[in-house]
Amino acid sequence: MNRAPVRNKAPHQHPPRAHGRGGRGIRWFILLVLLAVAAALLWYGVKELRQRRVAEEIAPFETVFAPNITINGTSISGMTPQQALDTLTQQMNAQLNSWSLNLTYRGHRFTTLTYPLLGMTFSPEQLYPYLNEAWQLTHVGDVFARKQALEARAENPYNANTQAGTASAEMVDAYLASIAPYINRPPQDAVLLGFNPDSVNAPFSFQQEQVGLTLDIQAAREDILALAASGQSGDYELQLAPVPPNVTVSDLNKQVALRATAQTSISTRSTENRNNNIRVAFSRFNGMVLKNGQEFSFNRIVGPRDYKSGFFDADEIAYGEYVTGVGGGVCQASSTLYQAALMAGMTITDRTAHSDPVNYTDKGLDATVFYSRDRKIDFKFRNKTGGDVYIAAHVTQAGNNAKKLMCTIRIYGPSLGDQVTYRLRTEILETLQYVGEPIYRQDKNHEYVTYVDETKKIHDAKEGYVVATYLQKFEGATMVEEHRVTTDTYAAKAPEYWRGTMRR
Repeated sequence: MNRAPVRNKAPHQHPPRAHGRGGRGIRWFILLVLLAVAAALLWYGVKELRQRRVAEEIAPFETVFAPNITINGTSISGMTPQQALDTLTQQMNAQLNSWSLNLTYRGHRFTTLTYPLLGMTFSPEQLYPYLNEAWQLTHVGDVFARKQALEARAENPYNANTQAGTASAEMVDAYLASIAPYINRPPQDAVLLGFNPDSVNAPFSFQQEQVGLTLDIQAAREDILALAASGQSGDYELQLAPVPPNVTVSDLNKQVALRATAQTSISTRSTENRNNNIRVAFSRFNGMVLKNGQEFSFNRIVGPRDYKSGFFDADEIAYGEYVTGVGGGVCQASSTLYQAALMAGMTITDRTAHSDPVNYTDKGLDATVFYSRDRKIDFKFRNKTGGDVYIAAHVTQAGNNAKKLMCTIRIYGPSLGDQVTYRLRTEILETLQYVGEPIYRQDKNHEYVTYVDETKKIHDAKEGYVVATYLQKFEGATMVEEHRVTTDTYAAKAPEYWRGTMRR
């Protein structure tokens, strides 16, 4: 069975009740929107009110610097930028003219230093970075940021310092260098003025050294820069530093120290002629200065022993015998000089011992000299001390005994060292006995014997000696070194007799 179509069936319709609930939701939405708008308007109003209130609080500082802002020790709070610039510029210019320092020495003022003279200058442009920085601290951002910046200044004030440059050390040095030549005093070295060999206590005269004075530029510069930095004005007395001389009298004394003194006794039986011969020989080299490297020659300096040269007749040893000759006694002068030269550290280059021991000094300490046309025996030594050597030679009185004379020679030169002295010691290594026939001399003048079968003893046989001489070095009272310098042989002598010449 066919069913009829249902196309014309009326659609299903919602009941009117449902339509009433949808209208109510719209009303709620509208209400919420209105509330939101009202809240926004209220918030905006409150914000505007707050912003207006903050703006009113910071308004006094909109065109001026905020509180608690200081530049170069001057508060610029409440000043406009131009006012701050003018104030600080005036202050800096005043600072430049506020300091002066007089450089003086012993009442004389050489110059007056000021900041501009030391290279310290000022221009307003130097303040711009500091003013800009101080302005930006409280004039950037919205009113709230600026208010916060103002409050921060109370807890953290802004302090800045700008200087009108710094004093130039180079310019200070230039001023000091221009003054120095007028107050500096160069040192003066001590000078050896002369040698007086006849003075035992003060044989040398000196020109005293003088300590120099010089301006201590470095110390003065540091003081001046410190005074400039602190702004302390007034007078500054320049101080001079001592400049020691290169050579003092003490130094010279070390170059002319007493190196050695040698003495030999003159026999009381020595004739006045013999004593005078010693004096004449000494006079030839008393006061002599022997340069370093120079050689002393006794014969060259003393010269020939003859009447023309001022010598006298006196006994002397010739070929082992005492004879009368011009210049007798000169060998005591050379022997004394030999001992002094040894102890003074001279280099002996030529020396001959006597054929027989002499009575005025120990064996091994003598030095014979002879000067004739056909025979010369010299005594020589060389100065190798590194400095000049000075010789003083005199016949002196032995103590209070006017009749007892001494040969005294002093040699000066570079110091041997602290408490260093030299002494001589001799030692007989061997005693020699004569072996052989006697020696007979003809008494042609018949002074002692007349006939050929008559004899008279002149002297017995004489012992000979082998003698060593040692140079000893002492430091104070302690001998620290000893070495042999010579070994001399004095030959044994035959007995001698006079024999007559006439037959009976």
